[in-house]
Amino acid sequence: MKGKIILCIALVLTNLAGFAQKQEGQYSLEATYGGSFASKPSITQFGHYDLGIRYMFDPNWGIKFDFGHDKFRNDETPKQGVDYTRLSLQAVHNLGRTLNIPKATGGAVNALAHAGLGLSVFKSTQQKTKDNMGNLIVGVTPQIYIFEDMSLQLDFSYVVNLLQHFDYDGTYHFEGAPKSFTGGHATASIGIIYYLGKRHSDYDWR
Repeated sequence: MKGKIILCIALVLTNLAGFAQKQEGQYSLEATYGGSFASKPSITQFGHYDLGIRYMFDPNWGIKFDFGHDKFRNDETPKQGVDYTRLSLQAVHNLGRTLNIPKATGGAVNALAHAGLGLSVFKSTQQKTKDNMGNLIVGVTPQIYIFEDMSLQLDFSYVVNLLQHFDYDGTYHFEGAPKSFTGGHATASIGIIYYLGKRHSDYDWR
């Protein structure tokens, strides 16, 4: 199932990339890989990845659609945990322009801020049912300029899960009948931004 989702997203991103080449505005494809950090129970796991496409309306504001996946496993019982899948639509602000970061660093460093909401699913190794949730996400993305069509990105995000039932070890949070609660986890990742369209990376860097 996960493979089918990734394939569908790849096809959508490919079609959007072709469309972006003919449009004004700044389009970019983005991919990161890194770690996830949950506190209830405490689990730190490398296995987070994120794929997305971003469109900047102007040098200050834009939107992005992204797909995130995380794998959480309990260290004491490695077979227990959850696979987490997220789709989110987010607003993006060019924080670097507000703080004059590119100018201060000679065009070498920038930073974006992003926040939005979407849908999430927990697939537990312990339960047959899936946990369908809403999500809120907020984060910051420092950037390092490579060349006109590409930059390196670091991303630090926190995801709030609404109507969560499973803990990150795959068991129900409350005993007895399942009850919902608000949970969350953090991610830290590194990846690449590839710019598309007529403006290349103008809105991020110039």
